[in-house]
Amino acid sequence: MKKTFRFLFAALALMGIASCADVPELPYPTPDPNGGGGGTTTSGLPFTSASLNDFEVKTVEGVDWSLGSSYAKASGYDNNSKTTTATKTWLVSPAINTTVTGTGTDGTGTDGVTITFDHELRYVKSSTDLKGWHKVLASKDYAGDVTTATWTDLGFEAAATPNSTTWDFPAANPVHLPAELLNEEKVYIAFYFQCDGTNSTTWELKNFVMQEGMTPDPIPGPEPGEVKAVTIAEFNAAAVSTDVWYELVGTASAIKDGDQYGNFDLTDESGTVYVYGLLAEKGGEKKQFQDLVAKTGLANGDKIKIHGQRGDYNGKIEVLNAYFIEIVEKGGDTPGPGPGGEGDGSEKSPYNVAYVLGAGNPGTTAWVKGYIVGTVTDKSYDSAEFGTTNASGTNLLLADAADCTDASLCIPVQLPSGDVRDALSLQQHPENLGKQVWIYANLEKYFGQPGLKSASKYSWDGNSGGGEDPNPGGEGIFSADFTTGECGFTIYNVEMDENLSYVWAIDSKYGWKASAFKDNTRYPSDSYIVSSAIDLTSATSATLSFSHAARYFGDSATDFLSVLVTTSFDGDAAKASWVTLTVPSWPSGADWNYIDSGDISLAGYVGNKVYIAFRYTSSSSIAATWEIKSMSIK
Repeated sequence: MKKTFRFLFAALALMGIASCADVPELPYPTPDPNGGGGGTTTSGLPFTSASLNDFEVKTVEGVDWSLGSSYAKASGYDNNSKTTTATKTWLVSPAINTTVTGTGTDGTGTDGVTITFDHELRYVKSSTDLKGWHKVLASKDYAGDVTTATWTDLGFEAAATPNSTTWDFPAANPVHLPAELLNEEKVYIAFYFQCDGTNSTTWELKNFVMQEGMTPDPIPGPEPGEVKAVTIAEFNAAAVSTDVWYELVGTASAIKDGDQYGNFDLTDESGTVYVYGLLAEKGGEKKQFQDLVAKTGLANGDKIKIHGQRGDYNGKIEVLNAYFIEIVEKGGDTPGPGPGGEGDGSEKSPYNVAYVLGAGNPGTTAWVKGYIVGTVTDKSYDSAEFGTTNASGTNLLLADAADCTDASLCIPVQLPSGDVRDALSLQQHPENLGKQVWIYANLEKYFGQPGLKSASKYSWDGNSGGGEDPNPGGEGIFSADFTTGECGFTIYNVEMDENLSYVWAIDSKYGWKASAFKDNTRYPSDSYIVSSAIDLTSATSATLSFSHAARYFGDSATDFLSVLVTTSFDGDAAKASWVTLTVPSWPSGADWNYIDSGDISLAGYVGNKVYIAFRYTSSSSIAATWEIKSMSIK
């Protein structure tokens, strides 16, 4: 036994001698993955966390942050018990080394450090403290106890994401790290969530990135005369660069009402690219996109010219540092095909999937054909799956080829409850996989992608099918169930007080809902929802009706609420030549019962394409609530 021990000891000693030139003498410092804990400090930037599941949950009161495989979620509301718990909870990052390339210890001479993330912030009420209950904080002395650490509020501009039937995770307003937190070996970033016992939002986060750069000063580049004009396909194929400027001409789509940054899609005959922030001019101020919209009338469907640089964010191609040049052509009434697009939208000649991908979410209703190849299995398009495993029962993926396995070549299709879902659902009918189907639906954004919503009819191979007529009892021209989505209507705020986050919002229970009452205060406002173009060129008659409820409008609903029509809408609701329609039936204001508006003749507009608008106005003394659940034109 002693011999064995001596042999092992000698062997270990020899191993130690052989390796002494490779490692320092024990004990030696262990390097921190983000630069702390000994050795030479190196930057931990960029720091990324797609799902934030490597963050630490610290709850002071109530319900913990929930960490999943794709996003983090905070809410004090329990859907099962229908109860809300007062909550104060923190989601804290690992230590991040913030060494930057500046010449001074305070970061002087650098572009700074920016934090970006995608999020959803829903169920905001008038009593919600948006800024106080949703914060992004930073600390360099956090040691495990959030209540004793020194936290710096990074000034996150909390704002509700647009209400819709999907959870698209738009980019949140970015925040910047102050100079005193630069060049630190360990900095912790925290997301703070709070609610009371009666009111809770739901806040979901993903794609956290902390990186050096994003200076507010314009990045130097060639003068406009040196800009290189390219197609979008050529731009997408170019190398990432902050030295080369490009000129792009394409059709704008997916512009969100109220967006201050100017984030949208740009499409030409060769492809599509995402514009990450559009300035009014080179080196102009950020967050002024609505001023540009008001000045130029820029809207979805417009063909525009911009200059920008080739960027790449987490593998997604983007136009960065972009600025506006001109509107080349105002948008038409119908979508234009993407590369390979076919059809005219009729049942005899339906659009194909390629057409829809390039159409720019126009909100029009049409027939579309494609092969059923899979479903979106979670709340984002990233969860698109091919085949029938884990198939969702509420949506489909359509492609132009039965064997397609590329989600970028597919469109998602919403399946409302009823005959269409019962017949097409892959969850109910796995045998539908690979079948070609015709679907009659609205061309709208779904899961953040060009897609189909409010499907009302379907047909197998253009021959036999089913579904309900969107306008039973007559020949349907237009139909909208607003509890399923926007149905082609767009918000235009002519006047909205800065204390309001919105006037019109879409609600899955009530449809389109308008109110300018918040925190026991009535605010003056003037806000429209305007339809996409409705084609009456082939109609011999046309009658409009809608279902609505309203309260708190004072002596007369028509003093503040109105329904309008025009044949010439160019994107500026305030300047359009509207004609006020006479609505036969208005709610009494004594209850929340939905009533039918009665028939409103559009006979004078037969032979034209028209736009219908619902206009909401309010004052400091009267701020009604108006809900519009459905609408049809027969």
